[in-house]
Amino acid sequence: FCGSLLIAMEILIKRNAILSALAGAKSAYPREFICLLTGRREKGNVIIEDTLIPPGIMVSETMSSFSEWMLPVITGMIGTFHSHPGGIARPSPQDRHLFSQKGGVHLIAAEPFEIQNVAAYLGDGKRAEFRVIE
Repeated sequence: FCGSLLIAMEILIKRNAILSALAGAKSAYPREFICLLTGRREKGNVIIEDTLIPPGIMVSETMSSFSEWMLPVITGMIGTFHSHPGGIARPSPQDRHLFSQKGGVHLIAAEPFEIQNVAAYLGDGKRAEFRVIE
């Protein structure tokens, strides 16, 4: 993850990436779902291109996590996506802690897990705008 993403001009998310993450959230319901976001920086923008389900994820109705020790070497790590099945797309104290440790861009999706129910946050916990691209 990269803390320098905080100065990004714009967060752009490829439609297939966000739809894939949302499909995971719908499939995991009523449990949380978590995945990693990969992509690149280009001309000051953050471009999220794909998702990656980390090995050994642990999920329940109130939490989701993964072990970084089990992750393969991944280039282009941008941040995380996770769902809040029974709640709203606002970060919990645990989410804010993760954001502060990892930096980058973090997406939270609330029911019914559609694009308009996704919120983006930066490593400092501040809400950020994003745009879906083809």
